[in-house]
Amino acid sequence: MENFMDKLAEKIGTRDIIKANAQAEAMEAERTRQEAEQYKLQLEQLKAGETEHKKAIDDMGKTLEDLTKRMDDTDTKVHDVGVQVYRNVQAIVEKGQDKEFEELEGLKKKLEKNEEAVKELSNKLESILVGVDTGSSGVKPLLVITMLIAAADLVINILRILGII
Repeated sequence: MENFMDKLAEKIGTRDIIKANAQAEAMEAERTRQEAEQYKLQLEQLKAGETEHKKAIDDMGKTLEDLTKRMDDTDTKVHDVGVQVYRNVQAIVEKGQDKEFEELEGLKKKLEKNEEAVKELSNKLESILVGVDTGSSGVKPLLVITMLIAAADLVINILRILGII
């Protein structure tokens, strides 16, 4: 084996070995430079992607703020409409009660004028009062159900306006 090495060393001179080493080093340096260029390009792409992601996150944050504001506005509007509906229903109930009380007052005046009518009307008045007392207990659940239906209808309409349904 030494013989072979010696013969090889004779054929390949020192200059050739140095030249081969220099070429190998130059090739390695070129490969390293290309690798560094590739890494640099990838780093720039990552930075560009990071900028895009930051912009997307900022846009999403703004969208979230806008949606939160819209929800707050919607909550306020729903509350205002609910209060308005409640007041309207309350006014209607009070108006109906006032009408019933006016009718009762008219009946009382008629009772004073006619004694015979007084007995008949007092019976009717008692039955009306019983009806009003028991009717009130029937009106309250009906009123609650009506308000719930109105509120549900309101919510559905708001959801339609917002495009959710």
